[in-house]
Amino acid sequence: MLKPQDLLVTFKILSYEIGCSSVESRSHNSRMAPWVIFEPISVYDREKDEIIVSSEPDDFEAADLALIEQFILEGESEEQRASWTYRKLAQQLFMSLSEVSQAIKRASKAGLLIKRGDKGVRVNKTVLIDYVRFGAGVSFFVERGKVVRGIPTASAASSFKDIFVSSAEFPTVWPCARGTVKGIAIAPIYKSVPKAVMIDPWLYKQLALLDIFRVGSAREKEEAMPYLAKLKGNV
Repeated sequence: MLKPQDLLVTFKILSYEIGCSSVESRSHNSRMAPWVIFEPISVYDREKDEIIVSSEPDDFEAADLALIEQFILEGESEEQRASWTYRKLAQQLFMSLSEVSQAIKRASKAGLLIKRGDKGVRVNKTVLIDYVRFGAGVSFFVERGKVVRGIPTASAASSFKDIFVSSAEFPTVWPCARGTVKGIAIAPIYKSVPKAVMIDPWLYKQLALLDIFRVGSAREKEEAMPYLAKLKGNV
């Protein structure tokens, strides 16, 4: 049976296959990601917000922030972005090596990944697209929660907010104390997603697209199909 993290790992592998891995040096703009806050979050600011975030002042550990900043400032060379390893996936997805290994095994058995003999695996894009379109909303159904501070996702994500017109009072967000938007909470596909998207804008866009098929309206899903289809065309 597939687990949510299996989709996360599959999308990350795809980013390397099609040359869209976005862990590049952004030292000139390292703290300007529109969906996250890098600066320290004070308890005073949280109390002024009149929104629920969590019971902790921050939901990122100092070690996580240090690793994120290292990725952003140093990035990867073009050669490093040309291939992935289990350790690299684990680091950039904030998962353990065993979690990544088990995710790849399950995704391979389910057909999301195809074995290439001694050369590892590659993503079966046709199966991935069909699964996102028809299966993700059922297998990984998610209910909307409270109004929180978070990272915008689904049609509210930065890549889609100018494309989809919504009459909702609040956008859809992943709960995160470092998010920049007040919205209705939904759980991300996996707990480490808010950290992983801080260093990889391409992955952020794809996971937001996935959420359209998890929580979006029929019209939003129809309008999102061209973006999903681009995955097959390596765009």
